[in-house]
Amino acid sequence: MLDIAITSLFSTLFALTLLPLTIQVGLLRLKTEIYFGDGADMQLARRRAAQSNFVQYVPFALFLLLLCELSEVPPVWLIAIGSSLLLGRTLHAWCLLTSEGLGNARAVGMFLTLASFLMSAAWLLIVHAEHVT
Repeated sequence: MLDIAITSLFSTLFALTLLPLTIQVGLLRLKTEIYFGDGADMQLARRRAAQSNFVQYVPFALFLLLLCELSEVPPVWLIAIGSSLLLGRTLHAWCLLTSEGLGNARAVGMFLTLASFLMSAAWLLIVHAEHVT
């Protein structure tokens, strides 16, 4: 069996994080009776944005994390990549849900998300560069 414990752990944490983001959209849809789009309701628009932004970035980032783990990137780096992504997506969603979506938390969240992509890509290039030439 492949040892993908770190990716499995982060996948679980992201699944648990996605649940409340999804549930809060559904609950507000029931309350407002807006079943498609956001109906110009700013609270629903923010909740949808938090959920969709999460879904846009997390799957590919987890795929990169899995490739890194399968490529035997050191565990400390796998944890750094996963933690950067988790903190980044959490900050980004929190900012969208608690404010107008502007602020340092959202910018830091996006920076941490992109940092996880950059760390993954760098490690994959380092590990596999010799096989390309």
